[in-house]
Amino acid sequence: MRVRVSFICLLVILLAACAPGGAEPELVETAVPTQEIHLDAQSYADDLGVSLEEASRRLNLQEAIGELGASLEANETDTFAGLWIEHEPAYKVVVAFVGDAGEAVIRPYRQTYPQLSDIIEIRTAQYTLAELLAAQQEAFNIVAKLEPMSVAGGVDVMQNRVYLTVGNPELFLQAVADAGYELPPLVAVEPIDPENIPESNSGGLDEYAGVDGRTIYFPRQAPAVAGMDALLEGSLVLDENGCLRVQHESVSVDDAPIVIWHYDFSLEINGESITVLNGEGEPVGRVGEWTRLGGGEGGRTLAEPEMPADCPGPYWILGSIETMAEQAIPDIYLQPVSTGSGAIYYFQSKAAVAEGSISGSLNVEDGCFRVDGYTIFWPPDVWPDEDADPLQIVYRKDGIEAVLFAVGDEITLTGGEKTAENYRFFENKVACPGPFWGVAPLSP
Repeated sequence: MRVRVSFICLLVILLAACAPGGAEPELVETAVPTQEIHLDAQSYADDLGVSLEEASRRLNLQEAIGELGASLEANETDTFAGLWIEHEPAYKVVVAFVGDAGEAVIRPYRQTYPQLSDIIEIRTAQYTLAELLAAQQEAFNIVAKLEPMSVAGGVDVMQNRVYLTVGNPELFLQAVADAGYELPPLVAVEPIDPENIPESNSGGLDEYAGVDGRTIYFPRQAPAVAGMDALLEGSLVLDENGCLRVQHESVSVDDAPIVIWHYDFSLEINGESITVLNGEGEPVGRVGEWTRLGGGEGGRTLAEPEMPADCPGPYWILGSIETMAEQAIPDIYLQPVSTGSGAIYYFQSKAAVAEGSISGSLNVEDGCFRVDGYTIFWPPDVWPDEDADPLQIVYRKDGIEAVLFAVGDEITLTGGEKTAENYRFFENKVACPGPFWGVAPLSP
């Protein structure tokens, strides 16, 4: 049985064990502030609109809060239901217990952690944390016995419940019943997207007929909760066996990963053009063109039993992907250049369309390459030679290296005027002042 399960547990990090119940309380001191805490405190203060002093006070309590949670989980399993921090409207540590003895249970811990005593708030819950964790494990054991599907889940101590998240809850619950199982009553099953309930909780393998008579395989993963993404870039290629791969120039076709697309994606074949469409029918990739997609590598077990032997992987489990229109917005790359007079910002991006030209002396002003009052965004294959004096701009490609310009030269650059809207992540990367000029392709 193969199943993709994500574990999400909304618990305060519990870091230390304490004396067993009934032992004499040991006074715990507040942590001494450090420079790292001070930096975190400034960010906390800015986010929540409190003073730096108040932010530091709260952060200094974190270690004691973690120890309190660990002690309660270890020693009060019959009543402890969870612990969490609330930051607004008032800062407090919420501790939940089953039954009405919470105040009595917490009393010795208030003595052990006097710095927390005034901010602890007791609440009543239906299930203990131990019961929640046991129900979660039972639910995941049931999921593991079903047909392959993607299920996320965890313990939500604030809501005192266990939850499972699937594409189609009704189909999932029917599958559980058909298999002769019953979920614990404290487990809630929720849809990944309430406004887009899929017709299946499983992935699949679609087959399309190419214009040359070749079968094109299009694997789709089960509906899944979005996870952390790595980045894959390369050309979308169709190999000789009909498998769609993303090939970076650094790897061979056979080593390029096969993409396992989202459950609602499809192919559009129009003559020689093969386009991948997302669930809204928007193009997200086209064979022969560069693409950029999030996700992560996965073993063959995530693709079986659908994948044919001719498509042996490796596999890329698709996470996030932009439309082709969004992908067309270029990145801008920053390369600091070290010189005897200090660092220089060298910006490089996709070559601009030749819409006009600027002329003037190539200068470095406040660490920025400037021509005719513009900060320059250089095209690919053009690099600074920081060992040259004066600094040179050099063309490098396919074993060819040639000097194009040197600082102080009078030059003309074709291209076009650019703004922040022309690039992704512009504000995070560009520290030089405008206006900005994107340079068209350059060659010796």
